Amino acid sequence: MNINASDSYLATEVMTAAPQKLQLMLIEAAIRSVEAARRHWRENENQPAFHCLIRAQKIVGEILSSLDFEDRSDLVKNVAGIYLFILRSLMEAAADRDEKNLDDALRVLNVERETWRRICDKLGGKATGEQTEFIPAASESLPPAPVFNAFDDLPWTGFSVEA
Repeated sequence: MNINASDSYLATEVMTAAPQKLQLMLIEAAIRSVEAARRHWRENENQPAFHCLIRAQKIVGEILSSLDFEDRSDLVKNVAGIYLFILRSLMEAAADRDEKNLDDALRVLNVERETWRRICDKLGGKATGEQTEFIPAASESLPPAPVFNAFDDLPWTGFSVEA
């Protein structure tokens, strides 16, 4: 398949995807970028790794910017806290070339990916054959996201996925 056909296919998939499928696609793209950064680091290719981390940060930033902060519900606040944790981990990983921060970001991104896969299975948006019963992400295995009053007052400490 040539690049134009591949780009055309991706454009068609994005333009026709359900919102939950788009969310899943963004999360999977962020995961691929983080994993690529790790591979580049292991091959001492710092510049490509940095570009992959910037791409992952942009994706997570896009997810954050799509949240409805005017809603001010606990759900929006908690989801924002999760994605801010991911973003902070990616930024610290890039600044310190720290794989532990990559692991932290990937751990949460993988939980998000599984959650959105289940949502897509339940609501449609992905052809997986047999649908599975919707079960929320393993929230009991992660500490609750920090709560804050406004986007400007977001906490940057105190959230950890380590148990």
